[in-house]
Amino acid sequence: MTSTPQVLYCDLMMTIRSRLDIVQSLRSSKLDNFTKAETTAFHGRKVVEGIAFACLIATENGIGHVPRDAKGQWNAESIINSLRSKKLTVFPSPGIIRPPTTEERNQYNVTAVVEGIPDRRLTEDQLIDIYQRLHKWLHEINPYKQMDHSKYVNAHSEALWDDMSRLEAFIERHAITIGGEGFFCVLRDNQDGQTKVGSISKTSDL
Repeated sequence: MTSTPQVLYCDLMMTIRSRLDIVQSLRSSKLDNFTKAETTAFHGRKVVEGIAFACLIATENGIGHVPRDAKGQWNAESIINSLRSKKLTVFPSPGIIRPPTTEERNQYNVTAVVEGIPDRRLTEDQLIDIYQRLHKWLHEINPYKQMDHSKYVNAHSEALWDDMSRLEAFIERHAITIGGEGFFCVLRDNQDGQTKVGSISKTSDL
C-alpha cells in the first residue's frame, strides 16, 4: 500500500524528532565535550537533510513530480538549491495553534488559528549555512593544520549548540502545504508527547 503524503511526512518528522531527542541526551551525558559536539553535529546534519526531504515530499505532492536533479539526492544544500532554482520553494513555517479571537471566530467560523512565529523562521540560506557549519565537525582534525580537540571545541561549540537550538525551534511546531493542503506538525504533542501531523484550513498567511 502506498503511503499518503501526510503519513510520509509524519514518518520523516518522527525520525527528525528522534535525532533531536538523541542530541538532548548527549548534551546531558558524561561524554567528553568533543565527542558530544561531534556526535551532535552528525545528527544535526541529518536533521537538516530531513527538512530538505520534507520539502521534496511537499513539492512532489504539489506539482506531481520531483525535479530530476533533486531525485535521489541526499545533500540538503543541493536539494534546497534545486527547488529554489525552479521557484518551487515549499518551506516549513514555525507557528502555534491558538484559540481564535471573537472577531476571527465570527468572520471565519473557526475553532483554532495557526499563528506564525517570525523569530523562529529560517531562510533557505540560513539553513544551508547551518548545514555547512555542521559539516566541519565531521572531518578528523588534521594535526598539521588544525588545533587540538579541546581548542576546537572551545572555538566552535557555542555556534554548534546555537545552531541546534535554532533548528529545533524552526521545526518543533510548524505549518506546511502538501499538495495544496495545509498541515500542522508538532514533534512533541502537549498531551501525549507523540509526533503528529494534522490537516488545517488556511485562513491567512502564516
